[in-house]
Amino acid sequence: MKLLSSFIHDTSASSAVVFSVALLPITVAAGGAVDLTRAYTTQTLLQTQTDSAALKVALMGPLVTSDQRLAAARSLFADGRTSAADVAVTWDGLTTTVTASAQTPTTLLNVAGMKSIPTKAKASAETVRSGPVACILALNPTANDAILIAGSASLVAEGCALYSNSSSPSAISVQGSAVVQALGFCSVGGFSGPANTTPMPLTGCSSVTDPFANLQRPSSSGCSYNNLQVQPSQTKSLTPGTFCGGLTIKGTATLDPGVYIVKDGPLSIASQANVSGTGVTFLLTGSGASFSISAGGAISLTAPSSGTYSGMLIMQDKASNVGAGDTLNGGGNMTLTGAIYLPTQTLTINGGSGFGQTSTFMPIIADQVKFAGSTTARADLQTMRTSQPLAQVQNGARLTQ
Repeated sequence: MKLLSSFIHDTSASSAVVFSVALLPITVAAGGAVDLTRAYTTQTLLQTQTDSAALKVALMGPLVTSDQRLAAARSLFADGRTSAADVAVTWDGLTTTVTASAQTPTTLLNVAGMKSIPTKAKASAETVRSGPVACILALNPTANDAILIAGSASLVAEGCALYSNSSSPSAISVQGSAVVQALGFCSVGGFSGPANTTPMPLTGCSSVTDPFANLQRPSSSGCSYNNLQVQPSQTKSLTPGTFCGGLTIKGTATLDPGVYIVKDGPLSIASQANVSGTGVTFLLTGSGASFSISAGGAISLTAPSSGTYSGMLIMQDKASNVGAGDTLNGGGNMTLTGAIYLPTQTLTINGGSGFGQTSTFMPIIADQVKFAGSTTARADLQTMRTSQPLAQVQNGARLTQ
């Protein structure tokens, strides 16, 4: 103690130098704590801004350029402490990743030769699709008017939404005096229609994958029937099998449950035909694969409620008769319960009075969909479900990292 006391009270120059040297590491240590606290604060801010940037860019959709994504991300780093941050953005078609790095200048640590403290942050985000189910989905990636409601058409998408994968400015198009009601609209490209459409259509949405692309197609060997026709005066009971050359029903037909493979010809249900069947799936395959169904008589067809083809009423083999058109002339006496899936064909629906009002589950997934007349579309999941979930409208983004 006497030695320390004498050192403290020693006013000689040599003791002052010794004391200053002894104080230096203490000062640097204390200053270092301050600098590290500042760096931690900057790091926290940088991570918050990186998270926000990832969420913002994820919602920009697939049509923007890399430069536009980067500019949008950089706009979030406006704080003086991070404005000089080095920002990078990557997008793999699904996930947006933003990385940022910045330097926090030091004060007292600078004395020790550390001019700044590096800080880094990384965040990944992807869009969230938990909005309304898409009961109308157009898969074509570029077509104009991929979903078209034209003329005096009236489309009511009750409790569900319209979704188009097309990048066209008119991916979803409402023309003439047509009116459309839906729980939501979402398109990769744009919306062409009345400015007062509600809810406001979402544009720049991410494209959705074909929900049934990997659904196993039923195989057939040989022909169960050839060019089968049920004439207007006939009444027949049909059993599942392969209908080579097509299947034409003009009279009355009752279909047993199962898969009806219509090969190398169309499925045609003529006006005034009376057709019924429960647990039925039609597969259109081969050359001439297409369908035409017209109202007039009573038509009631319901898809299976379980199994591989649960919820699937009409399916097209995507490699068969690509680009063909299918026609549905609906009416009040027509009840179709099940999905209509035409991945490489265009469906034209000429709705009649009351068409679709008794069809609680009739989602349409096609290359393109055109509406004329009056149609009600529904996808009530309490009524029926497909083996693969239907697409949903995106309604935000979430962080994944």
